[in-house]
Amino acid sequence: MFELGPMSSQRSSCGHERPDVEEDQPSRDVVGKILTKMEVSLKHPNVAEATGKKGTWTMIYDEGFEVKVGEQSFFAFSNFTYEKDPKNHFAKPHNVSHCDQTMVGWYQDVKRTKFGCYYGYKKATPGAKAVSKTAAPAKKVVADKKSRFDAKITQESQKKAVKKLNLLQLGWRAKVVKKWNGRTLREVNQYVGIKRSKSRRDMQRDIFQQQAVKRPVRSFLQRPSELPKSFDWSDVNGINYLEPVMDQADCGSCYAASATRMLTARHKIKTNNTDALPWSISFPLHCSEYNQGCKGGYGFLLSKWSEEVGLLPANCMRYNTQGKCKLECDLKTIGKRYRVANHRYVGAYYGGANTELLMQELMNGPVAVGLEPGEDFMYYADGIYKSSTKSNHTTPFSTSEWEQMDHGVVLVGYGEEDGQKYWRIQNSWGPDWGEDGFFRIARGVDESAIETLGEAADVVEDEQNGARVDELMKQVDAMAAKVTKEAPKPAVVKPSSVITKIPDPAAKATEKTVKKHA
Repeated sequence: MFELGPMSSQRSSCGHERPDVEEDQPSRDVVGKILTKMEVSLKHPNVAEATGKKGTWTMIYDEGFEVKVGEQSFFAFSNFTYEKDPKNHFAKPHNVSHCDQTMVGWYQDVKRTKFGCYYGYKKATPGAKAVSKTAAPAKKVVADKKSRFDAKITQESQKKAVKKLNLLQLGWRAKVVKKWNGRTLREVNQYVGIKRSKSRRDMQRDIFQQQAVKRPVRSFLQRPSELPKSFDWSDVNGINYLEPVMDQADCGSCYAASATRMLTARHKIKTNNTDALPWSISFPLHCSEYNQGCKGGYGFLLSKWSEEVGLLPANCMRYNTQGKCKLECDLKTIGKRYRVANHRYVGAYYGGANTELLMQELMNGPVAVGLEPGEDFMYYADGIYKSSTKSNHTTPFSTSEWEQMDHGVVLVGYGEEDGQKYWRIQNSWGPDWGEDGFFRIARGVDESAIETLGEAADVVEDEQNGARVDELMKQVDAMAAKVTKEAPKPAVVKPSSVITKIPDPAAKATEKTVKKHA
């Protein structure tokens, strides 16, 4: 049951921060007066039905779901609360999931002209409406004693790990990576930005055990035998459609980097213009309510948000790990405005991808993919990667103390070497890592869950000429002005007879710019 609040011609954040703050989720009060109740049935494998209308639905990883039915689309995260143990007042609060309910979410019409807020719950759930307080997730409980994940990585410790990996003869070579020296494994873990409490492979296996998921039927013209034996968007008849390898630095922005780079390449391919400015990574990274900025997010939701709001060229908001949702350009001077269209999972829904479908989608342009690499991945130098983890090659850092995370990257090509099929993928850890910033990984065996999902989207000219972006930035500026106005006034200082030079605040670099993409 979806309970829908009033719609407006302006898109709102529905009470969420930009970017979203997981510890401060909005209550259901922000939805406003409930105008409509809508009963929705979610059926196998991705069919949605409501009041006689049919549509589609998909999980968004294991975090929430998107429903498209009739002329409207809906998205919300699953609900949870942050609760204390009534029997142990000294214990840390823990996360309690309410999987039969959603957080406050967003809905809109397909034309991007009407927007509203809503929440949902299972119709048969008793007391479903009771959970309406601000929710916050649990913090990971780490043992007091210092673990190996908190120990500083040294040149010597890297040499030992690399020597051990190379002795295994896995088909790829490991090397010492200077950028890891002085960091802890826990800090290295921040270089990936898709968090979860359960491995994607395990979750998908559970889904398959509950229902026989049918793959989309392929036509004769889609047979993989008709695809080239090798392909790479960095060299299509001598043309490179990819952006240079970037270094995301210690920001969990891989989801934003991979999805935005996918969109940039597809725009260049469609317009046949390799000189086109790339799209801004920082715009959705710092301005979207669908992610948590440098604390992580989801590529699928980045494309969805960019479809609802729009895109900006990179010089309007350059990549900055300490950046804010603040323009660096005049919107009136950037020319044509663009947005995302047809954001999708490869295979039509979460978990619907496979090797053949990824190869087919790759013919349209690079694909944003996720993987669950082993700890050895950080030392990758060259070759075709296969995890050294013996169990199932999909569980990174096999210990409960390590935070389960996925890494977002860009699938750009495929090929074969000495009988071993591989994918070629662009990473975002700088050109000094791997094969000049790229890596190859075994193809056709779902190594490190690389073939479990793929994310794609198109870029089209914005028929509203950037109106949603302009609207958003006005809202951001208004909120900043309100905060400034409400801030306590500084103490009045009696003027001095001594004239001193007032420093120019613009002359000080208050934010570290990691890399400029324009």
